[in-house]
Amino acid sequence: MNNKILKELLTKPNVVSVGRGRKKVGGVDTGKPCIVVGVKKKLPLSALKSKDIIPLRIGEEETDVVELGEIRLL
Repeated sequence: MNNKILKELLTKPNVVSVGRGRKKVGGVDTGKPCIVVGVKKKLPLSALKSKDIIPLRIGEEETDVVELGEIRLL
């Protein structure tokens, strides 16, 4: 994942983190490597503007959107 993609994802509203991990479907680890995008709250696609939707794939890698809540420094 290059810096341009990282910056683009982190500037989307609701996105709080971006990293690499393994895709989970229904809470089950599929073992497939992916780009994990952490969001404050998962929203239905109908509640998002098209420019704010995380794509299913970025290049050759799948994405996985994970609800993390608000992240605060302690």
